[in-house]
Amino acid sequence: MSLSKKTALWVKQELITEEQRQNILSFENKKGNHTFWNTAFIIAGCLIGFGICLLIAANWDELSSAVKLTGDFILLGAFITATYISIQKQKNGLKELFAILSFLLIGGTIGLTSQIFNLSGGWNNFVITWAVLGLPFILLSRSSFLNMFWLCILLSLNEGKLIRELLTYISDKFNYITFLCVLGLYLLHIAFAKLDEIQGKYIVLPKSASKLFLWITYFSVFCIGSTWGLYHGWIVESKTLYALGAYIIVFGFFGFRMYWAVKEQNIKSFKRNAILSEIYIFLIFAFKMNDLWLSGIGFICGGLLILFFIWVLRRTTKYIKTMEVFK
Repeated sequence: MSLSKKTALWVKQELITEEQRQNILSFENKKGNHTFWNTAFIIAGCLIGFGICLLIAANWDELSSAVKLTGDFILLGAFITATYISIQKQKNGLKELFAILSFLLIGGTIGLTSQIFNLSGGWNNFVITWAVLGLPFILLSRSSFLNMFWLCILLSLNEGKLIRELLTYISDKFNYITFLCVLGLYLLHIAFAKLDEIQGKYIVLPKSASKLFLWITYFSVFCIGSTWGLYHGWIVESKTLYALGAYIIVFGFFGFRMYWAVKEQNIKSFKRNAILSEIYIFLIFAFKMNDLWLSGIGFICGGLLILFFIWVLRRTTKYIKTMEVFK
């Protein structure tokens, strides 16, 4: 049901007045328009910025190095000036546009300078220089996309060695350190979430970091669940205990997230984790039944299981609503 129909129903039930209804619709429409335009500016900025970086990185035989470098710095200065003017005039959409352009052009400038002066500092030096010089624009931007992009650039240091080693360790070994890795990632998510509560109205970086570490935690939990709970647990009979340990981590994590969703009154998060739990249960049955899935009976059982999980989720959601857990 649309917001317009909902508010009309509220007026009929005398929950709100017609004037309040119009104020609600006006506020939501204004909010939605700002979100749409800001998103449009961000997309445009990314496209233009990447395009400029590609042009700068190209080997322009017809232009001298001095012309290319001078033009690059003039353009960068223009974007920085435009960002400043947009902030002064409180043009948030334009501010996001020029902040993204400035940040991307800084990366292009570093690449162009390295090309002209034959500098070979390697990927790590490029990333560190770009991250440091571009940090002011990251702090100015309210775009979660740009902040997340900056964090991903940092994670690409040493070819993403930290993430690769973490996932490799999870795939190769399963012990208490595996549990500590998941716990550490989730604690980083909580720490940045707390920082966002303090600084959220000023910068978006803590919120983006919190989301990123939460996604990495989910991904790590699924790696543990698939590697040790499904593949090694069912294929290699001697490692059944490892499968049980993986189940404890997977369902323990999803259960905790569902508990936290109830505490935070976040029904979307509750449903999301409930669905992920049911998907994992479905995968357990799929691996347990093995070749049966390749038959007609297997597909029928699979469809029936999916319907059963949908029914369980709907019943669980209705039951929780009757308990008035979510206000």
